[in-house]
Amino acid sequence: MTRRPQSRAPSGPRPPWSIETFAATCDGCGACLTSCPEHILAKGADGRPVVDFNRGGCTFCGDCDTACVPRDGRPAAIDRTAFDGADRLPVLAHLGGACISLQGVTCRLCGDPCDPRAIKFRPLPGGRVLPEIADESCNGCGVCVSACPVGALSMAPLVRA
Repeated sequence: MTRRPQSRAPSGPRPPWSIETFAATCDGCGACLTSCPEHILAKGADGRPVVDFNRGGCTFCGDCDTACVPRDGRPAAIDRTAFDGADRLPVLAHLGGACISLQGVTCRLCGDPCDPRAIKFRPLPGGRVLPEIADESCNGCGVCVSACPVGALSMAPLVRA
């Protein structure tokens, strides 16, 4: 898999199961960064972890939660038990205009690794397909972002109704 170069600190969402007071609770120790088997966690501009979808997608394995332990009287900044088993990030996949399927080239690379099958392909005349993202199925894992050969996918904050 090709990794896109980073020119500045990533600015993705916090790791899965980050508590509401994450910014005040996380001491930036980096235990979650080194525990992530997907290597998608990186230090953000504030020195605390963020998910960098250019590196890959989250499998919700829980290793970041296991590595994050209470310190100095503070609770763990990542706590899976506080989320009733909800395996999702507060972001949704967004398809941009650079998608080569929109340009007339058949491509399904974003849909292949999508476990929740949130990316469907609507047939168009001439044998082409149009990718469509089902927001209700997207768990925010971001695996589609790194799978896209032209960088047409991004993750946008989840807007709660």
